[in-house]
Amino acid sequence: MKRLPELDDALQNLSEDLDRRLVVIDRTMRVVSYSIHESPADRQRLFHMLAHSDSWPRPVTTTTPHQVVEIPDVGPMLFLRLLDPRRQIIGHLVLPVDDSAPEESVLAGAAAATPHLSTLLAARQHDDMDREARSHHLAVQLVSGDAGARAKAADALITERFLSSAESCCAVALGVDPRGATPLDHEKTAQAVTRTLDFVRETSTATVIGGVLDDRVGVLVFPRPVVVPRLRRILEDPQLIPVRAGIGPLVPLGEVHRSLDRARLSWRASWLAPDAHDTVTTWETVGLDGTLARLPLEDFLPEDLPPSIRELLAAVESPMLLDTLEAYLTAGGDAQQTARTLSIHRSTLYYRLDKLRVLIDGDLSDGLLRRELHTGLRIAQLAGLVPGEWTK
Repeated sequence: MKRLPELDDALQNLSEDLDRRLVVIDRTMRVVSYSIHESPADRQRLFHMLAHSDSWPRPVTTTTPHQVVEIPDVGPMLFLRLLDPRRQIIGHLVLPVDDSAPEESVLAGAAAATPHLSTLLAARQHDDMDREARSHHLAVQLVSGDAGARAKAADALITERFLSSAESCCAVALGVDPRGATPLDHEKTAQAVTRTLDFVRETSTATVIGGVLDDRVGVLVFPRPVVVPRLRRILEDPQLIPVRAGIGPLVPLGEVHRSLDRARLSWRASWLAPDAHDTVTTWETVGLDGTLARLPLEDFLPEDLPPSIRELLAAVESPMLLDTLEAYLTAGGDAQQTARTLSIHRSTLYYRLDKLRVLIDGDLSDGLLRRELHTGLRIAQLAGLVPGEWTK
């Protein structure tokens, strides 16, 4: 990704003037620029900063322009605050010192340079924000309904180096169950997108883009397969619950809107049947629920169900019978397998099946009826039309 070089050059010039190895960290305590670190000791200290600076104790520089902090395994480090035009701390210039009282000439030289470094750091951060906003815009355009806009976005993402020219990409849809969601719940979608983008940026040099669509569904585009356990760990943060995600198949960049379509179906199925699907659900694993998720299930009424299911649900008195029917249909009518699945004796199973035959108008050995019952039961469950506590 392109970065403004002025901060790096200014830091190297100051390093030569002070004969000190210098580092700039941002407000999150992460390294954003550093001078040449030539000696083995200097490089070891730099490597430690790159790996651990975000876990260091924060310097207290709100009321004083600088502070020396003893850093475990590193030694004393001088922190000089860098301020934006509103006098807000946006980072620190950091350099090693021999003790708690740095040399006056070094301190004076470093302090004199902080206004210029502050301006350059603020400019870089502003440039980063501009690029982030541009990235979000292109991500939304890439999955829009306008074929021309999609083509232009795909080209811009490559030429402006937001994404690599990978052979295939996949889309991720993120969001909360919209039924009864509060404004705070919807805000978590944007937080989940940002958290994922930050995680990738802070832990690797890999690329990913994302944004939030007009219907409050978040979208991420990865130029590689998504690592499901990693995304799951991000979404398991209590601050992001109840956000769920669906992952679409790998496709060429220009066809990412198709991947998002299936990602949205996977995500939708996961909140229609949260007990049946993981927080992160893929199109490859969502099964029939992904296809059924295309239906306007939230608007379904009992009369929209097949007659056999409508009559069964009106007559059944026990969720246990629905469990039995579901297991029997899943087992392809194999009584022995059904009994094992339910952990019941076959005589108990036959008793329940006899009760079901009274309620069902038709022969359970009829393949067409079985298909109607099996699919119809799943549609009823996804639509929330099953009475009682049946949550298969």
